[in-house]
Amino acid sequence: MIRKKGTYKIDIRKQMMGGLGQFVVENILNPDEMHEKGRLFARGTLAPGCTVGYHVHVKDMEICHFLSVSGQVRDQDGVVTTVGAGDTNIVEVGQGHEIVNTGDTDLVYIALILYK
Repeated sequence: MIRKKGTYKIDIRKQMMGGLGQFVVENILNPDEMHEKGRLFARGTLAPGCTVGYHVHVKDMEICHFLSVSGQVRDQDGVVTTVGAGDTNIVEVGQGHEIVNTGDTDLVYIALILYK
């Protein structure tokens, strides 16, 4: 199967996890297509100044692979790291993170949330 660009289900989530602005989610796979192994495989976009608020992954883990520049990730210890294209944020079960677009263009990344 080929899923063509422009055919993905798009969700617009306002104030995601208590964050600022909106988070645009292009679902590469729908949860029912993940064979009970995970709940999200998507391309996420944060406009300048928008955030995904701090949250903890209790029963799953998340991998965020950044496709564009100008972002920051805050981890469960409060450490803030600048991220850019090619960087990956791995959040294990029990860990938390916040994603912030600090730039003047969209921050785009692939997000994969897997059950552990």
